[in-house]
Amino acid sequence: MKQKESRATEAVDWCSLDDDILIKAHLKGDPKAFEVLFKKYREQVARLVYSIVKHEALVQDIVQEVFLLVFRHLSKFRQHAAFKTWIYRITVNESLRQLERARRWQPLPDGDAERSKIPSTLIVFENGESPERVLIDGEQKALVHDALNSIRPHHRTILVLYYLEDLSVQEIAEVLEIPEGSVKSRLFYARDGLRKVLDPVLDRKPAADAKGVHAL
Repeated sequence: MKQKESRATEAVDWCSLDDDILIKAHLKGDPKAFEVLFKKYREQVARLVYSIVKHEALVQDIVQEVFLLVFRHLSKFRQHAAFKTWIYRITVNESLRQLERARRWQPLPDGDAERSKIPSTLIVFENGESPERVLIDGEQKALVHDALNSIRPHHRTILVLYYLEDLSVQEIAEVLEIPEGSVKSRLFYARDGLRKVLDPVLDRKPAADAKGVHAL
């Protein structure tokens, strides 16, 4: 009988299970459950971390710290919110904390070595219902990379959550623990700041009717 139960457990497709089921299994002591959560969210967390800190040398340490915090505090997670929102909140907070710590105590890693790894960058200028998409490659992508680095981390974070992670205003409010009105305000100033930096880089005149710009 026990062998049949064991085989049935092994036959479960863990990756297909919902987050809440995996969390409950983890809290009951099943080590496989947290492993699946880690594999499921590792790349998303790493991408978000890099988008905030912009230094590859810091990413792995921060990712490890994020999942350590998740492991330690998962018992406190309240499932009225999405697990993705919760882990993103931890990721944002830890990324900003580590970024500030790195700037305070030691010079940040030189980004020159990372520029060759920067993929082609898609700049999207929002003009009404028909966004203008401009593919940036070659030398310009390094210039765009520098431009993005010049944006305040908090502004860069909210642009990443909205455009790259495709979170709604409500979800961003939950991640950052701020009112939705504050999210909209920060998005406006972040877009405006990024556009002002990118216009000279791309050698284009600011469009009077442009609603915003972001980089992918």
